[in-house]
Amino acid sequence: MLSRRLRRAALLCACATPLAVTAISNALAADPAACMIDLAKTRNGTLGLPIRAQMTPDGRSALFVRSGPSDTRLHLYRYDLADHSTHELAAPASGPETLSVAEKARRERARQSMSGIAEYQLSDDGQTVLASEGGHLERVDLQTGKVSPVSGDWIAPRLSPNGKMLAVVKDNDLYSVDLATNHETRLTTGGTETLTHGLAEFAAAEELERADGAWWSPDNQQLLFEEADTSGVEKHYITNPQSPQSAPVEFRYPRAGTENAKTRFGLVSASGGPVRWISWDHDAFPYLGRVVWRKNGGLFVVLLNRAQTQEQLLSVDAATGAAKPILSQSDAAWIELDPRAASGGHDLPVALADGSGFLWAADRGKNWQLELHAPDGRLKTVLTPPNLPYVALNDYDAASGTLTVTVRQNRIDNEVVHISLKDGSISPIVTEHGIHNVHFTPGAHAMMVDNFLSANGTRQALLRDRDGHILGTLPSVAETPKIKMHVQFTTAGARDLDAAIIRPEGFVAGRHYPVALSVYAGPGVKLVHDTPSSFIDDQCLANQGYIVVTLDGRGTPGRNHDFERAIKGNLIDAPLQDQVDGLQALGKRFPELDLSRTGVYGWSFGGYFTAMATIRRPDVFKVGVAGAPPVDFADYDTAYTERYLGVPKTDAEGYRKSNVLTYASNLQRPLLLMHGITDDNVYFENTMKLTQELLHDGKPYDLLLLPGTHMLPDPVIRARVTERRVQFLGNVLKPGK
Repeated sequence: MLSRRLRRAALLCACATPLAVTAISNALAADPAACMIDLAKTRNGTLGLPIRAQMTPDGRSALFVRSGPSDTRLHLYRYDLADHSTHELAAPASGPETLSVAEKARRERARQSMSGIAEYQLSDDGQTVLASEGGHLERVDLQTGKVSPVSGDWIAPRLSPNGKMLAVVKDNDLYSVDLATNHETRLTTGGTETLTHGLAEFAAAEELERADGAWWSPDNQQLLFEEADTSGVEKHYITNPQSPQSAPVEFRYPRAGTENAKTRFGLVSASGGPVRWISWDHDAFPYLGRVVWRKNGGLFVVLLNRAQTQEQLLSVDAATGAAKPILSQSDAAWIELDPRAASGGHDLPVALADGSGFLWAADRGKNWQLELHAPDGRLKTVLTPPNLPYVALNDYDAASGTLTVTVRQNRIDNEVVHISLKDGSISPIVTEHGIHNVHFTPGAHAMMVDNFLSANGTRQALLRDRDGHILGTLPSVAETPKIKMHVQFTTAGARDLDAAIIRPEGFVAGRHYPVALSVYAGPGVKLVHDTPSSFIDDQCLANQGYIVVTLDGRGTPGRNHDFERAIKGNLIDAPLQDQVDGLQALGKRFPELDLSRTGVYGWSFGGYFTAMATIRRPDVFKVGVAGAPPVDFADYDTAYTERYLGVPKTDAEGYRKSNVLTYASNLQRPLLLMHGITDDNVYFENTMKLTQELLHDGKPYDLLLLPGTHMLPDPVIRARVTERRVQFLGNVLKPGK
């Protein structure tokens, strides 16, 4: 394991000859803005990459979905290791995709903006694949290649482990479907627009990383499902001004301090019958964050109280619904659910096959750690040392007594290791610098898929054996972006903040360049990783004559417990101070940064930070471009906002300090606000409130309205938004002068 080091990356198109690369570089130098169109068309070179890959249980093939290099329509493929051949298994239907309001909302929660075969599921025996295209389903027999449509218009399909049945939702009730006969069995009744069965409520899907509302038992005999009553949740209406003849769409959106959906969870036979409701104190623990149902250990649920300062792990008797507490945790600031989404890991707990205990993860100390607990919840040992913070448990192989675990090699790289349950020894198996997102097919331990963003700027889906050796690479048809990368990773300031500096093509030492701070700066998102391809949009801006800087300050993950929780009760003061301190420290070290010409831009929390920074620190930031800013967190959702700020009624001061409107009258610098008019996460009312306050105070501002939400599938619109941002920054910062 190498220590962290500075790195300057100059990346070339791997498929181009030196003369071709020179020609491309010359063309971009003549028209540096050309990269905006190129990146918008290819989504920063990600269209055409194989995604959502998994090995078949026999280890002979891998399944994946992939679009074309400049379209968003996903096809399902099989890649055979024996001869490295690729076979299309399912293609999207021709014509535009028609989605229900419920399916659109589900995709928005999952940030799914691709069309076609957006999801697929594989049976435990590897013989059956369920391909999902909106509400249309197809069953693929991997032995014969036969594709059979599944009748009915369903949402939220879940394939049974044996591949013979489906759990699906129609008209807000849960059904099971026998795939051999297409026979439907209704499992719940009474579903309405405000009483749903088998769907995750908004808070779970948007903020707790729990997309599912129904789960199969390992023996295929019964289902656990969620019932969500949203009748008491505030009504929000979204009207599309582009279609004034259409009625507004109603959403039930739980603003901070208001009523959440009332949920309960029941067990029902897959053939129908009475429901057995799981019993726990729902008032004390209203959030269900994780469901784990495996052959080993049975059924577990992970619960949080509304303040998210307490967590409970319950073991559930699937025959009766009775629940027994196994483990409890608390944190004065907030509890983070296990970070398995960061690296393709298993939901926890994972029970050991011999019944001697279970695996759990917590950040009860300085960093996340993987732990072994006794069956009664007692901590037996910590499996990851302090110098290798835990990221994800990727595999548990009971036969060999080995765990495959992703850990942080340092703050900007990760690696994959084996941990022996016999003696605790740790053996690195995947150590190339960059970020590895490793996935094992459940029950198959011999091979893994490594979605690898490397430190040399490449993006690959690698097939590896259990010891990390590369056996194949899933084929990509993505266009390599016609742009060189010039990224330097370093640290900044007294707090040693992780930083990335992106210099322009043709950088001239001794020249002074305006600075653009590309920012998020909020909880849950770390931007600075050893993955130059992640900064390609920033490189495009840099090539217009800027130096772009990105910093991870207090409040961002991947550092330690206290660093992340420094924003409790105040979402802006510590992040703003860190970004300013980091910029100023970098300016002292690198004189090419002209800090007298500094701008800032970002989206979502980054848009919020941009608005705050432009208003509150005009001495530093001369211009800002804020995308979809959550202006007043009292208007944002419960599960996110209350985690950090409490509730408005009792924690009013934190909301006041964190509210852009508190400082709006102080705006002195040019500020461009961009917002999707039908955004159902950060509602447009946020930007509307800010523009009204600025208008009232006589403060000029600029506003760019966007069609739809923030995901902007139209490449032309995406490019125009980027061009507008560059133009707005350039009017003030004057690159090239």
